[in-house]
Amino acid sequence: MQIPEARLLEDAFNEFSKASDSIISHYGVLESQIRELKRELEEKNRALERASEYLYTILDSLPVGVVVVDGKSVIFANKNAEDLIPEGIIGNLSGTAERTGEIRCGLGRYRWKTQALANGFEGRHVVAIEDVTEIERMKEHMERDERLMAMGEMAARISHEIKNPLGSMELFLSMLMAGKTRVRDRKYLEYILFGVKTIDRIINNILSYTRPRELSLKEGELRSVVGDTLEFMSVSTSVREIDLEFAPASAGRAEFDPDMLKLVVMNLVSNAMDAVGPGGRIKVDIRENERYGVLVVSDNGPGMTEELRRNIFNPFFTTKDKGVGLGLFIVYNIVKAHGGSVEVESEEGSGSSFLIYIPKERLTVI
Repeated sequence: MQIPEARLLEDAFNEFSKASDSIISHYGVLESQIRELKRELEEKNRALERASEYLYTILDSLPVGVVVVDGKSVIFANKNAEDLIPEGIIGNLSGTAERTGEIRCGLGRYRWKTQALANGFEGRHVVAIEDVTEIERMKEHMERDERLMAMGEMAARISHEIKNPLGSMELFLSMLMAGKTRVRDRKYLEYILFGVKTIDRIINNILSYTRPRELSLKEGELRSVVGDTLEFMSVSTSVREIDLEFAPASAGRAEFDPDMLKLVVMNLVSNAMDAVGPGGRIKVDIRENERYGVLVVSDNGPGMTEELRRNIFNPFFTTKDKGVGLGLFIVYNIVKAHGGSVEVESEEGSGSSFLIYIPKERLTVI
């Protein structure tokens, strides 16, 4: 009886050994498969990370801001959105039912479009926002150039037609005054002659600054000419108790006509004086970049509405009781004759700044 039991135990042990070997063998295979799956998973994760980095790089390289919002919460914003888009815009857009539009924020202008997400992301929206400030500014400059060119030509034609009969009126008035007239009549004739000469002076200004003119260009520093002009005008600002500050950040090298530039400065400062009134402040600065010398005249006056800002360069447009409305029109034409440009930054209640860009080198058209 002992021998069969020993053999049974031996057989059982052998079967157990075979089962153990089989388990060990299968465990090895399973372990190998797990290692392979882990390797594949790591490769997939690395590929997913590369794809994610690639996607984020593309999103950050886009020239527009891309934002994903959930209600009023921003859950994603690309680099352009973080760098260029002012705070508060997204909050203004999240509550609107519109799909596209434009919005102003300070001096910036932004064009936006929104689209609802689907496939499990319901309730979220992707918003694309483009900064079109420079595009709108260039468009505004082109429209202003075309409008002022047409208005200038019309004003010049009308002025030319008026000038001929006006000259005859002045001649006949002078002849009447040369004869024997009563004191009262002579006084009336002097009033009429003064009015005729005033009209003639206005017409001469229009003809002078709407026609192409030869500039006496010289290379120099805006700081010097502007400083001399402001020193001349400091008496007027002191009398009206206006603080006139001149702290140029640069020499402002450019190529310009000194006499015409003085006229530009005088017109801009005179307008600023009328805007601020007694106790106001005017700051004049000189800057420069690679292409331009820049004159900046800022004031702490009441600022301008958008409509007013768009029309201030039109001839005969004025908000003054006794103004003619040619000062800024003359400024604009002088700057354009230099090959430069004028920009106006103003908000109602926040003062105004006029930026005059004068080229450092005059472009020669062949």
